[in-house]
Amino acid sequence: MAEIPRRPIPETVASELQLGQVAMSPEWIPDAADGRTLFDTPQSEDGTVTVVFAQEKFQRWRSQALVRIDSQEDGRVYLAQVVSGPYAAPIGLPPTNPALVITQVEGTLFTPPYHGWARLTILGELCDGEVVVPLQRPRPNSPARLLSPEETRKALNCDGDLRLGYAVGFDNLPVGLRSQEKAHIPRHTLTVGTTGSGKSTFLAGWVERLSAAGFCVLLLDVEGEYASIHRPANSMRILPALKARGMEPQGIADTYLLVPTTSAPSDPHHPRIRRFCLNFSDISPYIVVELLGANDAQTDRFFAAYDAAGELLTSLGLAPDSDRHAARLQDWDDQESGYPDLKLAHVLDMAQAVSTVVSRDEISDNFLHAEGFRGHTARLSEKANLVKEKLGHAASWRKTVRLIAALYRTGLFDRMGARATDGRAIESLDYERMLKPGRVLIYDLAGLESPAHRNLAISDVLRGVITAQDRLYDAAPVEQKPKTVVIIEEAHEFVSAERLAQLPAVFGQIQRIARRGRKRWLGLVFATQFPQHLPSELFTLCNNRILMRLGDEPTLRKLQHSVGGVPDNLWPRLKNLPTGQAIVSAQGIEPAMLVALDPGRCLLRMVD
Repeated sequence: MAEIPRRPIPETVASELQLGQVAMSPEWIPDAADGRTLFDTPQSEDGTVTVVFAQEKFQRWRSQALVRIDSQEDGRVYLAQVVSGPYAAPIGLPPTNPALVITQVEGTLFTPPYHGWARLTILGELCDGEVVVPLQRPRPNSPARLLSPEETRKALNCDGDLRLGYAVGFDNLPVGLRSQEKAHIPRHTLTVGTTGSGKSTFLAGWVERLSAAGFCVLLLDVEGEYASIHRPANSMRILPALKARGMEPQGIADTYLLVPTTSAPSDPHHPRIRRFCLNFSDISPYIVVELLGANDAQTDRFFAAYDAAGELLTSLGLAPDSDRHAARLQDWDDQESGYPDLKLAHVLDMAQAVSTVVSRDEISDNFLHAEGFRGHTARLSEKANLVKEKLGHAASWRKTVRLIAALYRTGLFDRMGARATDGRAIESLDYERMLKPGRVLIYDLAGLESPAHRNLAISDVLRGVITAQDRLYDAAPVEQKPKTVVIIEEAHEFVSAERLAQLPAVFGQIQRIARRGRKRWLGLVFATQFPQHLPSELFTLCNNRILMRLGDEPTLRKLQHSVGGVPDNLWPRLKNLPTGQAIVSAQGIEPAMLVALDPGRCLLRMVD
């Protein structure tokens, strides 16, 4: 075989190679880094970086772990968090190599050396102990060090006394909000999760912790699920979860079950049942007509009857205190409340009277209500004829009467002083007397079959609570300001995206309460299993989000476009979250975290 000829390397090439050796990095010395950053690729994204690490350090890496990156060359220090991984990759072989696949299928023990990798999102640059907005990104081959549990707790600063649960992927890292900071709880909360996700169990525990921290909690329960939370949990679905957390079943003290006038209590054995009615004069007529779902013709006739009834009430002097009535009338804002001293029976009698005269019939005093205009038939007939001149059409009036009469038959309004069938006295709601630290008020609305009637009760509670909270807050010393949280279950039934255009007064009320409440320690919690039916405008009011399992793809897309503060990598996990886990994005919990929520220790009636 002929010898291959060898030629000397040209002098210029040799000098270039020599210069390259001089420019090379010094000899590598092992360090204490848990990993190293990689070079970027065309697929790299702003704000993210990929880190690789040795096989023996794989067990140290966890999802959501915090990492310190000391950038080579420029000396900058970054705080980052694992958002994808950790993953394992064989060294020198693609993971789909046939040799690897076949040996796994055949059960052969062949595991080549491998390394780990993870994708990190850069949370910020560390400058003098503070995290600031990063203007650069870490250089390649920069050492990455995992933070210790104590360093992680300090960096996240998320272990408030109102504990939500424990961060997934960490050893004993509690996650919670702070009961003494206005930036946490008065910020309104959105809690969503499909059936079986653990939403109700979490809310029950949240009520307990809020109460223990001195908050007054009002729970608007449309299904009667929370009527027995004064008792300890006994479900075999809950007890193992409590045991795993080292928690014992326990009921919530100082609970009251508030039941509408004629409804059956969801828990008739509750030790503190109170019967309540609403005052029709407290509710704005715009709220009433919207929630009743009246069409344009019925709305016109409702307002005609409402205004005429109010005028007749005042002219007849039927108000209990004429001086107080006159003063209230001068300050009346029909967007905030109803006509002073006006009862639902007054409006019903007026509507019935107009319907009668439009049909050319005679008004009979026997068909009028004792708490309405009975005994004043002549004046009522005179007023009804004036209304008839403006609005006729007997059929439309009959439909309006039926709408008002259905609301009257609920017995929900103006029943103070009467007694329910169980012998309990019916009282109107005195919110200033009811709102006490640590107290839990459960509004048992399950007995109101019509969603419209339930929503009227919810609207009145919101109005009454914010009014009382304003007065109590102004009167209290700085260190003793009252704290209140209102939880609205099945919130999509109260305000829906489909009906938002027909509910401007209702949503306006929610917006006013939301704005005022943040400044006065009043927080709202909207809970639902159907967030796709909530208006997008509601999401903007909620700074705290507890997102539990949701399996509907269109719902996930809507939430992703409407809810900020949640990294893109967490959204795909929402479909398959285990029961009791949630993505938590809240004031004081940044970035959003995956949290194993604490279960409630009390009894829920609809948990098997």
